[in-house]
Amino acid sequence: MRLYLASHNLGPFTDELLKLVGDGRKALLIENARDYYPEERRANDLKEKLSMLSELGFEVEELDLRNYFEKPDELKGFLQDYNPDLIYASGGNVFLLTTAYHLSGFDKILREDLANDKYVYGGFSAGTMAICKTIKFYGHDHLVPERVPEVYGADAVFDGVGLVDYQLIPHADVPKHLEITKEYIHRIENAGLQALPLNQEAVIIVDNSGQRILGQ
Repeated sequence: MRLYLASHNLGPFTDELLKLVGDGRKALLIENARDYYPEERRANDLKEKLSMLSELGFEVEELDLRNYFEKPDELKGFLQDYNPDLIYASGGNVFLLTTAYHLSGFDKILREDLANDKYVYGGFSAGTMAICKTIKFYGHDHLVPERVPEVYGADAVFDGVGLVDYQLIPHADVPKHLEITKEYIHRIENAGLQALPLNQEAVIIVDNSGQRILGQ
């Protein structure tokens, strides 16, 4: 399993990302954490994030999981045909993202594909939180589960993909996030789980040799 987990955007260790990916440069970007954005704002943000990856040398296109809700076989077929080297997920509302993973079957596909080392999974903020065992501890301001039925017409899913044993907390050292970081740590540790705060410039890298945290 290969993971590149950033707190913000790609983080400052993109050379490590490229090494982790290897020679291939085909990528898919998942932007569903931002499906609550108005259409024009989402389109502008998508353009920015696609450029972020293309400037790093990737041939990238969006993987909009809404196109595959209740169609997991179609999604699996698309991924087999596209054969990505990297799938990267943006931040936003983690409840939307996790629900999109579940409704499309991407959560199950991702677990299987990473076990077979088919590609690198990366992401930032919500894109990292979604791979934890649960997301029930998260939620603040407008980034709450109540947005899911508003946007998708479905109940929020609280089960994460379950790729790591700890609960990630991005943006941990950003002044405006200090209070919610403390609250997240309190919620997580009270449940008997491990909280792993991740500073804004930090990146977690997981490969066959183990796990490293850079910039922490």
